[in-house]
Amino acid sequence: MKHVKLVFSTVIIFMLLATGVVFNACVKDPCKDISCKNNGVCRDGRCKCPTGFEGPYCDTKTYEKFIGTWQGTYRCNGTVPDDRTVIIAPGNLANAISIYNIFTQNSAINATVDGDKISIDEQTIGNTVYKGNGYIEGIYITLFVEQKDNTTGLYTDCVLNATKFVQH
Repeated sequence: MKHVKLVFSTVIIFMLLATGVVFNACVKDPCKDISCKNNGVCRDGRCKCPTGFEGPYCDTKTYEKFIGTWQGTYRCNGTVPDDRTVIIAPGNLANAISIYNIFTQNSAINATVDGDKISIDEQTIGNTVYKGNGYIEGIYITLFVEQKDNTTGLYTDCVLNATKFVQH
């Protein structure tokens, strides 16, 4: 009887170990064939990108979809909209852009991008303080900008709606 218990226990232990090995051997590493760029990290078969990069392999700078010439209108406090040709250029980081010609000044407004969102941190150009936010949707961009004239103390709320100029 002792001998039967020993054989039975050995068989059970062997079956449990064999089952564990078989089930664990079938689990594949979902990141085995994925190579994330720009210090991205693969998790569960997808790249988790660092700030400023996106795409399936983190190989695209976030700002790239914003770069170009945009044609549209700029309207403040409900006034008649002014036509604007705005140029967006790369900034000094992968998530930074410079926006030219949105206002009538010659200086660039600096902004950061995160996915499809734009943030304009408060900055002073001449006697005017600018800040705002916006978003891009395909070839369309919308920016909401608050301007404060430091000379008069007056605030102005403005909106830029523009379409990206695309050559065919």
